[in-house]
Amino acid sequence: MNSKELRSAIAETCEKYDSQYARLVKPINQLLIDVDASISEETANKILDNLKLYHSGDKYITDCHYDESQNFLKNGIELIQKGDLANGAIQIYGAGLNYASYASKVYGQKNVNPYKDFEENFGLIMNSLRK
Repeated sequence: MNSKELRSAIAETCEKYDSQYARLVKPINQLLIDVDASISEETANKILDNLKLYHSGDKYITDCHYDESQNFLKNGIELIQKGDLANGAIQIYGAGLNYASYASKVYGQKNVNPYKDFEENFGLIMNSLRK
């Protein structure tokens, strides 16, 4: 499937599995459709799974944000390495937004050290993209 088809599937799934999480995903997905941003099948499938799992109560919203953050970061680095700077930047921006959402929601609920993740992710970015 191409990016438009994948994003359409995400929009449809947001409608079908309406939830707090779907209401966060839906407007961002629409903005990304509007700017013709790419999306990998892996990323789309992660989002689709998260929408369904959150709706059924089988996944916490914090875990959705965390998983998507890690996935977006990996995809963003790969896109930048391939020379697709615009889509790579959007993916990394999405990784940051999702991680910030995760960290703000999990703070005080779990014994989580976001600085450890920051250190690992910043190191991954620097080591992967440093020339």
